[in-house]
Amino acid sequence: MPAETEITLPAVDVAERSDPGRDPSKQINEDACGHRETRFGFLAVVCDGMGGHVGGREASTAALATIFEAFEQAPSSASPREVLRDAIRLANVRVRGLGVSSEQGGGAGGRPGSTVVTVLIHAGGTEVAHVGDSRVYLVQQGQVFQITRDHSMVQEMVDAKILSQSQASAHPDANKITRALGIDDDVEVSVRPQPLAHVAGDTFVLCSDGLSDMLEPADILRIVSGDPPAQAAGKLVDLANARGGYDNITVVLARPRTSAPSAGAGGVSPTVVGDNPTLRPPAVPPGLVIIPAAPPPAPASVRAKRVVSPSLIAGLVLAAIGVAIAVAMLAIHAADRGGKRTASPFDAGSITTGPARPSASVLLAPVAPPAPGDVDAADLQPLVPVDSAPVRHSRAKPSDGASPAP
Repeated sequence: MPAETEITLPAVDVAERSDPGRDPSKQINEDACGHRETRFGFLAVVCDGMGGHVGGREASTAALATIFEAFEQAPSSASPREVLRDAIRLANVRVRGLGVSSEQGGGAGGRPGSTVVTVLIHAGGTEVAHVGDSRVYLVQQGQVFQITRDHSMVQEMVDAKILSQSQASAHPDANKITRALGIDDDVEVSVRPQPLAHVAGDTFVLCSDGLSDMLEPADILRIVSGDPPAQAAGKLVDLANARGGYDNITVVLARPRTSAPSAGAGGVSPTVVGDNPTLRPPAVPPGLVIIPAAPPPAPASVRAKRVVSPSLIAGLVLAAIGVAIAVAMLAIHAADRGGKRTASPFDAGSITTGPARPSASVLLAPVAPPAPGDVDAADLQPLVPVDSAPVRHSRAKPSDGASPAP
C-alpha cells in the first residue's frame, strides 16, 4: 500500500463576508463561500452561481458542498493539488446534474452554473485552482498580486492585444465567461503547477466578480494591509457597495500565521506596489505613486453573466485582427493617393505626424516576468497594468434576464 502523505495543518486567521449588493433585483444572493480545516490543509472556497435566482443559488451551494465532501472522502495518500483538482471536477458533475433551470439566463441553454475559486494552504505552500472569473489576490509585504487569470471573453481579447485592460473592464461582452461548472460534462480546471510560497502575515483574498469589478488592486492592498481580516472583509464589501454594488459581493480572507518557504513553491509578479519604500523591490524606481481609485460610473445596461464557446471567441479575435489590418491598409493607400504618406505602421521605426502626446505624470511599477515553470501561461498569469490611469470597472453582472449565448 502507498505510504500516507503527512500534512502539517497551518494556523490561519480567516474572515468571510457575502452580501447581496444594492441592486433590488438581485437580493437573492447567488454567491456561496466557506472555509474548512481538512487533512490536506486549510481550504477556502468562493463560488458565484448563475442561472436565475433559484438556479444560481442552487448551483453555487451544490458546488461548495461537493468540494468539502470530496476532501473528506479523498485518500490520505493523494497530493493536495490532486485532491483540489478532483474536488472541483466532481463539483462540475454535481452542478451538471441539476438540469436545466426554469428561469432565464445562466449558462448554455439556461442550465445552472457556477464559477469557483479555491486556495489550499499547507506546510508546503498554497495551492490555487479556479474555473471562471472569480479571483484570488495575494497581499504580501506591501504588494498585491493577482494570482488567477479570468476565463472570460474579454481576457482572451486582452491576451490577443485587441483590448487594453482598461478597455476590457467596460467592454459590452465583459459579462461573458468561457468556463463554468455545470455547463459541460467535463471542465478544464486551472491549477497552479506549483504551490505558492507564503510567509506569516500574507493574506489570500478570494472574491466573486461583484467585488473585483468595483475595486482596484490598490484598494485591496490598502484595506487588507491595514486591518485584521474581519475588519478588512467588511471594508472591502462596504466599498464595493458604496461604488454601486451592482452584483452579489463575496470575499474570503485567509492569513496564515506560519510561513511556507517551500523549495518547490513559485513566486508571482506584482500587480501594485505599495508606497512604503522599504518594501519595494529593487527594480521599482524612486518616487512611485499609486493612483487613487475612483468610483466607476453606473453601467449603461443590465447584463447577466453568460458562458460563451471558445470557438466563438477565436473567430471574433481573428475577425478583429482582419478588420484592423484592412483599416491600416486603406489608410496607407489613401495617404499614397494624396501624396502625404507617412511611414507605414508595418515599417521599421515608423513615425506619425501630429502633436506629441504629453508624458504620463504618474509611474506604474514595472512587472517582472514569472519564473520559468512557475505559471501555466495558458491559464494563470499576473495582472499587468497597461495604462497610466486606473482601470475603471464599470460593468456589473446584472439581473439574470438575458438570453444565453450560443
